[in-house]
Amino acid sequence: MLKRIANLPIAVQHSLIYASAIALSKGLALIMVPVSTHFLTPEDYGRLDVLQTLADLLSIVIGMGLAETLFRFAGSADNEIEKRKASANIFGMAICLGGLALILGQLFAGPISRLLPGDIAELDTRLILASLSMVGTILIPLAWLRMSGMAWSYLIGMAGRVALQVTIAVPLLFLGFGVTGVLCATLASAILLCSWLIRKQLKDTGISFEFSRFKTYSIYGGPLIFVGISGFVLGSFDRWILADAVGTAEMAQYALAAKFGLITAVLIQPFDLWWHARRFSCLKEDDGKNRCAKIGSLGVVIAIIAALIIAAAGPTMVRLLTPSSYHDSIAFIPWLAALAAVHNMTSTLAFGAMSENTTVRPAIIDGAAAFIALVAYLTLIPIFHAWGAIAATCLALGSRLVATYYVSQRSLQLPYKLRRLLFTGTVGVLCISLISFAPLSWSVLLQNGAIMLGFITTATVVGLIPIPKKILSMTTQMLNRS
Repeated sequence: MLKRIANLPIAVQHSLIYASAIALSKGLALIMVPVSTHFLTPEDYGRLDVLQTLADLLSIVIGMGLAETLFRFAGSADNEIEKRKASANIFGMAICLGGLALILGQLFAGPISRLLPGDIAELDTRLILASLSMVGTILIPLAWLRMSGMAWSYLIGMAGRVALQVTIAVPLLFLGFGVTGVLCATLASAILLCSWLIRKQLKDTGISFEFSRFKTYSIYGGPLIFVGISGFVLGSFDRWILADAVGTAEMAQYALAAKFGLITAVLIQPFDLWWHARRFSCLKEDDGKNRCAKIGSLGVVIAIIAALIIAAAGPTMVRLLTPSSYHDSIAFIPWLAALAAVHNMTSTLAFGAMSENTTVRPAIIDGAAAFIALVAYLTLIPIFHAWGAIAATCLALGSRLVATYYVSQRSLQLPYKLRRLLFTGTVGVLCISLISFAPLSWSVLLQNGAIMLGFITTATVVGLIPIPKKILSMTTQMLNRS
């Protein structure tokens, strides 16, 4: 098997390894769904989701767009020495931010816990904030592994952390530690992974603190904080408003559906992990613009296929993995999967805006989209509850996608086949609306399989999915013979 993988193109090899890393880590995490829903009441599960939502928000601030900054400055470096210098300094910046986050987080843990909805314990807040202080210190070495083509090391780091987390969390849940036990496991696994990655990064690039470079990196990465906060509003803040409007028990149904919907992003990640780390260097190659447009278009198709898979499989997974008290979440899964795909498409098509020396434009676009979402959440959620949240997110993400494409094309004109993308996207939405989430049967399986096959065929016919040369050659030979 390993010899066969070694004979594949590098891009395919790395995508397969990244897919394995994600499959292992998410597969292990999936074990936690039936365990946690068994030992945690819907109210406790809602509290855990509130803390995870807080983690989503603060990881954006602490991370400060450092991974994208690394890809931008190390990825476009003219030589290996400059590439390593950029990486060493961005790593130094991550260490500084992590230390500051640890101090401030523990100082303000009490007030933060009192501000959160759902009656969150201060100890639980301290645990999640301690874990978050290591975000940048983990993020940069992992991004460096991707840039350097060390896909196997990336797999060990990602899968190893989740394996440790599950190994520690499950016994603690059995012993009755509840939410606190899950958070203790998160902190312990973060410390161990962080220690391994620091050692590896110091060996590869060292660490530097050239503060003149920090200013340049901050100009690029700083606005990405607002991009990330806007992404938090668009992707997670609705759950806080829901928790306040309908309580953590009912919000837990939506939160569980969101977890399954976001598996869409997990399915897309192998492509993203390879492409986002390589796209700046690809642009500098011969015919780089044309190649970037083709790969970006393929990324859009992959996002839609991932959403279709989750829309079809998510309801069955919920029925198999959770108690019946959580099954009301099933109706939300196809649409949350579709929204996750739209979010990913925007990241893929934002390449032009991200190629500039500053990320102010993406920050403005995402800020405007977040404002639209916030107003819509406050208006629609009290009336329509979870469906109001979905409608509001759809409005905001759709506006963001259109604006991002327009601005990116103004910054860097890439030859996308826009009409083909629009047609394929429309077919994708139609297919998701036709997916059945009834209990699994042969008829449901055949119906959903036919829908997915129809979409893939459509994307191939319009030219967004490339047909391998060998298959084209074989098809041509068969036609000539006939």
